[in-house]
Amino acid sequence: MALEAIKKIRDAEEKAMEVIKKAQSDSNQIIKDSDVKAASEYKRILNEAKNEAKKILDDAIASAEKDALPIIENGKIEAENIKNISKEKLERAVNLVVERIVNINGNS
Repeated sequence: MALEAIKKIRDAEEKAMEVIKKAQSDSNQIIKDSDVKAASEYKRILNEAKNEAKKILDDAIASAEKDALPIIENGKIEAENIKNISKEKLERAVNLVVERIVNINGNS
């Protein structure tokens, strides 16, 4: 009877050890799964943030280009107007500049 009781105790201890090993194994697996899931979630959030930043930057560039368009057009028109100055006006401007230079230096 004592041997039988010892055998039952030993069997109970072995089952308890198996339960502990399984619990440790399950715990390790849960930790690994959590690490994988956390890394995946981190990458997803990081990608979302990068995409949002790119969208904000693209929107800002598009808005700036839209705002700059009238300024560029005005600059082109003014440049074209300067190119199309009549020879008469150009000669008067040159003469005026030459006159002022000559008068400033005192060489007349």
